[in-house]
Amino acid sequence: MIDWRAAALAAARANAAYLIDENAARSAFTALGEIWVGNYANASHQAVLSADSDGNTFLSISGTRASALKLMDVFCDVSLEPVAVEGGNVTQGAVEGMRDLWEWVLDTVPQDDVVNVAGHSLGASRTHLTPLFLPAKQIGQLHSFEAPKFADAGYYAAHAAALAGMVCVLNGADLWAAWPWRDSRWQSRPLLDHVWLRDDAGSFDIVPGAEWPGGANGGDHDISTVQHRVEVIAAAQEAKTTA
Repeated sequence: MIDWRAAALAAARANAAYLIDENAARSAFTALGEIWVGNYANASHQAVLSADSDGNTFLSISGTRASALKLMDVFCDVSLEPVAVEGGNVTQGAVEGMRDLWEWVLDTVPQDDVVNVAGHSLGASRTHLTPLFLPAKQIGQLHSFEAPKFADAGYYAAHAAALAGMVCVLNGADLWAAWPWRDSRWQSRPLLDHVWLRDDAGSFDIVPGAEWPGGANGGDHDISTVQHRVEVIAAAQEAKTTA
């Protein structure tokens, strides 16, 4: 059972994680009712640690910051050489810098703290890599929004248990979540049913990741659209429970 309100908040965090200016990002997370813990940035990605009033910790990983001319992000999207990791292979671009990011996370949060992770696009694919860096007992809710295919079948099989509770969301006929389009090494998705958002009215389907047909619409690869559509579904589900 999907917690749609949690998914909507995760999408909002993933959206806010794109903000380059720290003050703007801090304000965005504060507007969500969260406590700003800190942010991390290097040439190829950025992420924010926040917490809610109950003490839950959230790591939100940005996707490709192409509009901010962060060219290393784009380079990571197209760096498809395999890197061997526990259980399988992932792309060089997806795993680039992740060890440093997670060292920062673990140095910042309390020891043995449970970390909830979310990301959009490249950040979503990096969310899939959480089991490489975080012990299973510390993995909280995982939310993946419009992830490209940057890990192989062996990886997803090896980490199926750790990723079993992840909520994976795809949107419309998204061109970039279908990337890489033809590289036979990278055609796998998590072994989970995925949410397939269909329109702004809250229509969606639940499909195995391998059965999502992809598409050719670059405009569907948009975290603001995804956030809005998930919020519509969350509101509809809440209305049903209170009716």
